[in-house]
Amino acid sequence: MQLDELKKSMSTLEQVLAKTNTEIKINVAVSETAQTKILKKFRQGAISCLILAVVFAASAIGGINPHSFPIGLKIYLVVYLLLGAIWYNIMFLKLRHINVAALPPAKLFSQTAKLRLFLIYGEIVFGIGIVILFTLLFPNAWAHNRFGFWAMVVTLVIAVVYGIIHILPQYIRLFRELNSIKE
Repeated sequence: MQLDELKKSMSTLEQVLAKTNTEIKINVAVSETAQTKILKKFRQGAISCLILAVVFAASAIGGINPHSFPIGLKIYLVVYLLLGAIWYNIMFLKLRHINVAALPPAKLFSQTAKLRLFLIYGEIVFGIGIVILFTLLFPNAWAHNRFGFWAMVVTLVIAVVYGIIHILPQYIRLFRELNSIKE
Protein backbone atom coordinates (compact mmCIF):
# COMPACT_ATOMS: atom_id res chain seq x y z
CA MET A 1 0.00 0.00 0.00
CA GLN A 2 2.81 2.43 0.82
CA LEU A 3 4.49 1.59 -2.48
CA ASP A 4 1.34 2.60 -4.36
CA GLU A 5 1.20 5.87 -2.41
CA LEU A 6 4.87 6.51 -3.18
CA LYS A 7 4.30 5.85 -6.88
CA LYS A 8 1.35 8.24 -6.90
CA SER A 9 3.39 10.90 -5.08
CA MET A 10 6.26 10.47 -7.53
CA SER A 11 3.84 10.71 -10.45
CA THR A 12 2.38 13.91 -9.00
CA LEU A 13 5.87 15.29 -8.41
CA GLU A 14 6.86 14.50 -12.00
CA GLN A 15 3.75 16.28 -13.23
CA VAL A 16 4.55 19.29 -11.08
CA LEU A 17 8.14 19.41 -12.28
CA ALA A 18 7.09 19.04 -15.91
CA LYS A 19 4.73 22.01 -15.80
CA THR A 20 5.15 25.67 -14.99
CA ASN A 21 3.26 27.52 -12.25
CA THR A 22 0.70 28.75 -14.77
CA GLU A 23 -0.18 25.20 -15.87
CA ILE A 24 -0.62 23.82 -12.36
CA LYS A 25 -3.91 24.52 -10.66
CA ILE A 26 -4.36 24.12 -6.94
CA ASN A 27 -7.58 22.42 -5.86
CA VAL A 28 -8.54 25.35 -3.64
CA ALA A 29 -11.64 23.80 -2.09
CA VAL A 30 -9.79 20.67 -0.94
CA SER A 31 -6.78 22.69 0.21
CA GLU A 32 -8.84 25.15 2.22
CA THR A 33 -10.80 22.31 3.85
CA ALA A 34 -7.54 20.61 4.82
CA GLN A 35 -6.16 23.91 6.13
CA THR A 36 -9.25 24.40 8.29
CA LYS A 37 -8.98 20.87 9.70
CA ILE A 38 -5.26 21.27 10.50
CA LEU A 39 -5.95 24.65 12.14
CA LYS A 40 -8.60 22.95 14.27
CA LYS A 41 -6.11 20.28 15.34
CA PHE A 42 -3.51 22.93 16.27
CA ARG A 43 -6.12 24.89 18.24
CA GLN A 44 -7.23 21.73 20.07
CA GLY A 45 -3.60 20.89 20.87
CA ALA A 46 -2.96 24.34 22.33
CA ILE A 47 -6.12 24.27 24.42
CA SER A 48 -5.36 20.74 25.68
CA CYS A 49 -1.84 21.78 26.69
CA LEU A 50 -3.18 24.82 28.55
CA ILE A 51 -5.81 22.80 30.41
CA LEU A 52 -3.28 20.15 31.44
CA ALA A 53 -0.81 22.87 32.50
CA VAL A 54 -3.46 24.35 34.79
CA VAL A 55 -4.29 20.91 36.22
CA PHE A 56 -0.66 20.07 36.97
CA ALA A 57 0.01 23.56 38.35
CA ALA A 58 -2.94 23.12 40.73
CA SER A 59 -1.60 19.67 41.62
CA ALA A 60 1.84 21.13 42.39
CA ILE A 61 0.38 23.96 44.46
CA GLY A 62 -1.98 21.60 46.28
CA GLY A 63 0.78 19.09 47.02
CA ILE A 64 -1.16 16.14 45.61
CA ASN A 65 0.83 12.86 45.63
CA PRO A 66 4.28 14.39 46.24
CA HIS A 67 6.15 11.08 46.64
CA SER A 68 5.42 9.26 43.41
CA PHE A 69 5.13 12.48 41.36
CA PRO A 70 7.43 15.09 42.93
CA ILE A 71 6.67 18.79 42.73
CA GLY A 72 9.80 19.44 40.63
CA LEU A 73 8.51 17.10 37.93
CA LYS A 74 5.08 18.72 38.06
CA ILE A 75 6.67 22.12 37.51
CA TYR A 76 8.72 20.67 34.65
CA LEU A 77 5.52 19.31 33.13
CA VAL A 78 3.72 22.65 33.54
CA VAL A 79 6.56 24.49 31.76
CA TYR A 80 6.67 21.77 29.10
CA LEU A 81 2.92 22.02 28.49
CA LEU A 82 3.04 25.83 28.33
CA LEU A 83 5.83 25.60 25.74
CA GLY A 84 3.71 23.07 23.84
CA ALA A 85 0.76 25.48 23.85
CA ILE A 86 2.99 28.28 22.56
CA TRP A 87 4.36 25.99 19.86
CA TYR A 88 0.86 24.99 18.74
CA ASN A 89 -0.12 28.66 18.61
CA ILE A 90 2.92 29.47 16.46
CA MET A 91 2.02 26.61 14.13
CA PHE A 92 -1.58 27.85 14.04
CA LEU A 93 -0.49 31.39 13.12
CA LYS A 94 1.96 30.19 10.47
CA LEU A 95 -0.68 28.02 8.79
CA ARG A 96 -3.41 30.65 9.10
CA HIS A 97 -1.27 33.16 7.19
CA ILE A 98 -0.96 30.81 4.19
CA ASN A 99 -3.50 31.96 1.60
CA VAL A 100 -4.12 28.86 -0.47
CA ALA A 101 -6.16 30.62 -3.15
CA ALA A 102 -3.73 33.51 -3.75
CA LEU A 103 -0.35 31.79 -3.67
CA PRO A 104 1.28 30.34 -6.75
CA PRO A 105 1.65 26.54 -6.49
CA ALA A 106 5.45 26.57 -6.05
CA LYS A 107 5.19 29.07 -3.19
CA LEU A 108 2.37 27.07 -1.57
CA PHE A 109 4.39 23.85 -1.79
CA SER A 110 7.42 25.63 -0.33
CA GLN A 111 5.51 27.13 2.59
CA THR A 112 3.73 23.89 3.46
CA ALA A 113 7.03 21.99 3.27
CA LYS A 114 8.56 24.48 5.72
CA LEU A 115 5.55 24.10 7.97
CA ARG A 116 5.81 20.30 7.92
CA LEU A 117 9.52 20.52 8.70
CA PHE A 118 8.82 22.87 11.62
CA LEU A 119 6.13 20.45 12.81
CA ILE A 120 8.57 17.53 12.70
CA TYR A 121 11.26 19.52 14.54
CA GLY A 122 8.78 20.43 17.25
CA GLU A 123 7.59 16.86 17.62
CA ILE A 124 11.20 15.66 18.01
CA VAL A 125 12.03 18.30 20.63
CA PHE A 126 8.84 17.66 22.60
CA GLY A 127 9.34 13.90 22.25
CA ILE A 128 12.76 14.28 23.88
CA GLY A 129 11.10 16.31 26.65
CA ILE A 130 8.59 13.51 27.29
CA VAL A 131 11.37 10.93 27.39
CA ILE A 132 13.20 13.02 30.00
CA LEU A 133 10.01 13.39 32.06
CA PHE A 134 9.26 9.69 32.10
CA THR A 135 12.90 8.80 32.76
CA LEU A 136 12.72 10.90 35.91
CA LEU A 137 9.17 9.89 36.82
CA PHE A 138 9.29 6.10 36.45
CA PRO A 139 11.75 5.41 39.33
CA ASN A 140 9.61 7.46 41.74
CA ALA A 141 6.42 5.79 40.60
CA TRP A 142 8.01 2.34 40.88
CA ALA A 143 9.26 3.03 44.41
CA HIS A 144 6.09 4.64 45.79
CA ASN A 145 3.14 3.47 43.68
CA ARG A 146 3.46 0.24 41.70
CA PHE A 147 -0.12 0.40 40.41
CA GLY A 148 0.47 3.97 39.21
CA PHE A 149 3.66 2.87 37.50
CA TRP A 150 1.91 0.13 35.54
CA ALA A 151 -1.03 2.42 34.77
CA MET A 152 1.44 4.97 33.30
CA VAL A 153 3.20 2.31 31.24
CA VAL A 154 -0.05 0.96 29.79
CA THR A 155 -1.37 4.47 29.09
CA LEU A 156 1.90 5.48 27.45
CA VAL A 157 1.89 2.39 25.21
CA ILE A 158 -1.74 3.01 24.23
CA ALA A 159 -1.00 6.68 23.49
CA VAL A 160 2.00 5.84 21.29
CA VAL A 161 0.09 3.16 19.37
CA TYR A 162 -2.94 5.46 18.96
CA GLY A 163 -0.68 8.26 17.73
CA ILE A 164 1.03 6.04 15.17
CA ILE A 165 -2.10 4.29 13.94
CA HIS A 166 -4.66 7.10 14.06
CA ILE A 167 -3.23 10.61 14.48
CA LEU A 168 -0.12 10.45 12.27
CA PRO A 169 -2.00 9.18 9.18
CA GLN A 170 -4.54 12.00 9.65
CA TYR A 171 -1.80 14.63 9.60
CA ILE A 172 -0.16 13.02 6.58
CA ARG A 173 -3.46 12.94 4.67
CA LEU A 174 -4.35 16.52 5.61
CA PHE A 175 -0.96 17.89 4.56
CA ARG A 176 -1.25 16.03 1.25
CA GLU A 177 -4.68 17.55 0.74
CA LEU A 178 -3.27 20.97 1.60
CA ASN A 179 -1.04 20.68 -1.48
CA SER A 180 -3.65 19.04 -3.70
CA ILE A 181 -3.58 19.94 -7.36
CA LYS A 182 -6.28 19.61 -9.95
CA GLU A 183 -5.67 16.67 -12.25
